[in-house]
Amino acid sequence: MLGMANKKTLLTPSSLPKKAVGIVEALIYDSTGKLLLLRRSDNNSIYVGKWQLPGGKVEKGESALEAINREVREEIACNCLSAKKLKEITFSNIFRNKKETVKLTVFSCDIDGQLALSTEHSELKFFNPKNIPKTRLAPASLRAIFSRK
Repeated sequence: MLGMANKKTLLTPSSLPKKAVGIVEALIYDSTGKLLLLRRSDNNSIYVGKWQLPGGKVEKGESALEAINREVREEIACNCLSAKKLKEITFSNIFRNKKETVKLTVFSCDIDGQLALSTEHSELKFFNPKNIPKTRLAPASLRAIFSRK
């Protein structure tokens, strides 16, 4: 085996897996089984007027569980009493003309507190699962609610 050079696979930036954007979303139901959705306000740069679950991006150094607790506090002024991870979904998305990989973690959350909206949203409503407006959902929430993964 002398004289044989080690073959090394060169990894170029385009061949490396891209780091996924971490997103968390909470499924929050009322006592009658209706699901909480928030309507994005005009203050947003994307998905204006779309309905979505409470949630958002995972910040650097934050776990998905920490992120869902923070996002629920920020978006609806409530605390998560319990957050159970239901599923993780990885998908590609076009965001501001760039393809990105999204790792969506979906939690079921029991909350405590008086619901109040942040400036990110203009309305909140509990929907009967049969009447969720699929065509008016933000992409991540559509996957969080309807994906079987």
